[in-house]
Amino acid sequence: MPDALNYGLLVDPWAAEGYQAASGAGRSGCFVPLPVPNRGGFRPQGPNQPAAQPNLSAGRFADGYDSDFNCRDFAVQGTTSIITPVEAGADNVKVSGVADFVNGQKVIVGAGDNSETAVVAIVGTAGATTSGQATVKGTKDIQVTSAAGFTAGQSIVIDDGVNREMAVVVSVTIVRRQRGGPAAPGAGPAPMDTITVTAPLTKAHAAGVHVSGTGLTFAAPLKKAHGAGTQIAGSAPTPGAPNQYSIKL
Repeated sequence: MPDALNYGLLVDPWAAEGYQAASGAGRSGCFVPLPVPNRGGFRPQGPNQPAAQPNLSAGRFADGYDSDFNCRDFAVQGTTSIITPVEAGADNVKVSGVADFVNGQKVIVGAGDNSETAVVAIVGTAGATTSGQATVKGTKDIQVTSAAGFTAGQSIVIDDGVNREMAVVVSVTIVRRQRGGPAAPGAGPAPMDTITVTAPLTKAHAAGVHVSGTGLTFAAPLKKAHGAGTQIAGSAPTPGAPNQYSIKL
């Protein structure tokens, strides 16, 4: 019997290669996941993930393998987004998530005329923010504009150039911010999130410097500049041809 696939949410369990022993409630079979946010297993990652992800693809994984069970045989390609802009020639990007990527993986950076391919050399950690106030040498606490996306045990990069240093997060404190109207007179500055690191900082840092995860490092420099929000898509679920959307090199 040839394969039959269902696309979308109306599923015939006999045609969908799911549960086929009986009909009834909860026996809905399996359908190919839809390549859109919050459906079919695709989950936006991090607070800066764009609301819409273009150029996503659902495909058979691994390519050419069929276990007669669509819940297991199909996947939506993994995606993330660039958090801070990068210039042409950069080999590292700060991203909102790294869960779907592995060392040696070929990825597609950008879309349309500004897309290019890259190979991931090192999968680091996610997240990017800025320091909310100056940080003195020797402290372990970094006040940041937002600590969302950072986790204990994560390696981070603080500042750029000669002031750049690495640290490991020991804890993250996220404050509850007041919603609505202006703060009461005399209330003072609004509290900020805090990233606490395992060892005292070896340098002082100004307010507004980058504090980020180590991101994705590529095997070769990028040929093009890419802005914040640019999509990076893995090609694992659609590794064959023509089961792969085209890009401009």
